[in-house]
Amino acid sequence: MLQSKMIDFVREHQMANDQDKILVGVSGGIDSMVLLHLLVHAGYNVGVAHCNFSLRGDESDADEQFVRYHCLMNGLPVHTIKFDTLEYAKENGLSIQVAARELRYAYFDEICKEHKYTRIAIAHNLNDSVETVLLNLSRGTGLRGLTGIKPVNGNIIRPLLFATRVQVQEYAALHNISYREDSSNASDKYKRNYIRHNVLPLLRELNPSVDISIYQTAQHLREAQLIVDSFLTQLRKEIVNENGGVFYIDIEKLKNQAAVNIFLVDFLSDFNFTPAMTTEVCELLESSIGKRVESDTHVIFRDRNHLILQQKQKRQSVECQIDVNITQIDQPVKLSLSKLDYSQGFVFGKDTKYAYLDLEKLKFPLTIRPWQPGDRFMPFGMTSFKKISDFLVDIKIPLPDKERVFVLISGNEIVWVIGYRIDNRFRVDENTRKILLIKFDE
Repeated sequence: MLQSKMIDFVREHQMANDQDKILVGVSGGIDSMVLLHLLVHAGYNVGVAHCNFSLRGDESDADEQFVRYHCLMNGLPVHTIKFDTLEYAKENGLSIQVAARELRYAYFDEICKEHKYTRIAIAHNLNDSVETVLLNLSRGTGLRGLTGIKPVNGNIIRPLLFATRVQVQEYAALHNISYREDSSNASDKYKRNYIRHNVLPLLRELNPSVDISIYQTAQHLREAQLIVDSFLTQLRKEIVNENGGVFYIDIEKLKNQAAVNIFLVDFLSDFNFTPAMTTEVCELLESSIGKRVESDTHVIFRDRNHLILQQKQKRQSVECQIDVNITQIDQPVKLSLSKLDYSQGFVFGKDTKYAYLDLEKLKFPLTIRPWQPGDRFMPFGMTSFKKISDFLVDIKIPLPDKERVFVLISGNEIVWVIGYRIDNRFRVDENTRKILLIKFDE
């Protein structure tokens, strides 16, 4: 009996107890209506949440009314919301499916906090998990993607995950459970539907029990993943150092491992790198210094001895003007400025955080901006120009730090690579009468 099997499944995975208050995500479809029926008749304390994603016009509105009416007739608390999913997807550059998922779970979390629900029940069944495995297999998502849908993920529980779609249909028929048909389920426009309608029927010709076989295999892989996770956690401790949100991966230690790709796929997935991108990252191990691979949110560099991972930083386009009478600025860098008389015997400090410049050689207002590819200057002590990019390589500035280097400009000439080297043309010489002393505070 499905009821007793669900109760056993809930207990086996410690999904909920008598003290829990469960918010059930109900679309109005057969799976969620059966799940709601099972949980109510098992005696759990439940409420209902329904999201109208406005994707099917009147049909979406009818789904909402159906769920509202069912809850009213059965004395169940119901929470509903209507989203402009298409607009949200467009504004955030997301697919419709991802946008709907983000909106749904954000709403569920909000309801849980407001009404003290402790669990969120989602009506995924065994076949959904099998379809997820095949979908991830086709995408190449790695071992974790082949473990299927988790029965428990934080406060999200899936009490129906053990049941096949056929079992759900039989239970609905036996108990005369009303539900709504989602017309989009018949379309092969979505990849999951294509697998459901085309791929799995062919596999069932080879093995009528293929759904169960794949589901059980995913369970075995989930157990194997626990072993792999333990190994990867230890490996991460050995080869990755983190400092201020920047991660340094020891290249030699990584190259000596037998599971380089598995480690990188797992580690980089938290930073929005796909398995395909991870292949490119593996190539960085043998590439020249400076090569990089970028995800939507992060970038990983090849440095001398490390792969350096950090969040993407938008190159600051802000420019700051410094008038002749300015004595201090705080943005985009912090500088203190003072004017000094120059005479023989003047003592120059050697700290590169100080710039000693001939005041009369400068054209005000001065400008501060981030360095740009192609920028050149004449480093102190030299008589020829050098690209700033080459200069930073020569003095072994770590790649992440290069993103935060600013320059001071007089007219169209670079006066100072701030914090590192002044331009030889603006140095103090025997003809200097006034010095502009600038101190850089990091």
